[in-house]
Amino acid sequence: MSSHLVFLDTQPQSRAVKRPLSPGALAELLRLRISAIRLIWKRYSRWEFWPAWMFYPPVAAMYAWLSVRYGGLALPTVANPSFRNGGLIGESKIDILCALMSAAPERVADGYLLPTAPLPQRIEQLDRICREKSLEYPLVLKPNVGQRGAGFRVISCRADAEKYLAQVKAGVILQRYVPDEKEIGVFYYRIPGEQRGEIFAVTQKLFPAVIGDGSSTFEQLLGKDERASLIAATYLHRFPGLRGQVLPAGQRVRLVEAGNHCQGCIFRDGGHLITDALRQQVDNISKDIPGFYIGRYDIRYAADEDLARGNFKIIELNGAASEATNIYDERNSLFSAYQTLYQQWELVFRIGRANRDRGFQTAPVLDVLRDAKLYAAVSRAYPASD
Repeated sequence: MSSHLVFLDTQPQSRAVKRPLSPGALAELLRLRISAIRLIWKRYSRWEFWPAWMFYPPVAAMYAWLSVRYGGLALPTVANPSFRNGGLIGESKIDILCALMSAAPERVADGYLLPTAPLPQRIEQLDRICREKSLEYPLVLKPNVGQRGAGFRVISCRADAEKYLAQVKAGVILQRYVPDEKEIGVFYYRIPGEQRGEIFAVTQKLFPAVIGDGSSTFEQLLGKDERASLIAATYLHRFPGLRGQVLPAGQRVRLVEAGNHCQGCIFRDGGHLITDALRQQVDNISKDIPGFYIGRYDIRYAADEDLARGNFKIIELNGAASEATNIYDERNSLFSAYQTLYQQWELVFRIGRANRDRGFQTAPVLDVLRDAKLYAAVSRAYPASD
């Protein structure tokens, strides 16, 4: 019987040797860590940038207390009886937009629904609407069910529209784009049974921009801006093609198109913009919308003089879940913000109870939660907002 010799390799396996960082690399790593900590501190020291889990627990407590005080957890769902869940969650933007177009067609940026369908059919419908309604690029595409500007895009050409519709399978609104530079949010309410409504608050919206200097990259320009540096990740996600790019001297990049704070828009208290003409126009339009009592109009206009005369375009109307967004003015204290939100939610509950007393039925809480869960699932497919 032949024997077999087995030789075992007793030499130790070679291992990568971890070399200590050089003093220069260690100093650079330490500098980056300190910069990151400083940025986090600057961001969280300004409450307007707090994440929802930090900011909203007191608001949830307000909601719970008001539901006890006014006698119903679901009262906000009948604050606007004609809106699904009162505009709390799951409402159809096209239904609201159609009501607006019926009430004041000359004051509304018209919009049209592109329902769920195979992509070629949706593109064909988009082309047909553009022809029939004289819509030209750029135009707006946004989800029919959405919150806080999610999925809002300004579309510059047909190829971009096709790309958007291929990504968003849910119903989408095709809307005429309003190029006016100025925008406000007008929070309005009317107590059921009263003849006149009131403007609760106005938010002036400012759209930040960076201007190239011919030597700095897009990231560096964001870093030089005290405010933009705090939410640079939002802007970089919106403009991936500008990463590492040096902007030519004088080139201006508008950082956000949607007038939403969470998308990077700057909010200021706009109480000085309230005029009798604006108040009258908003009240007249609101009373012509069946079943609407409280919510926020998003309005664009060319100049303050136009707004003062009531010459503007409404681009959206939100219901019970909308906020008096003037609270996000950085000059406001956290206490004043919560104070305003309490007053706002008290109005929602007060109106909801009045409508319940008039015979309207609140939505079942489980149905509202189901709508919230459905929206959370569908909105994952929404693209980054402009």
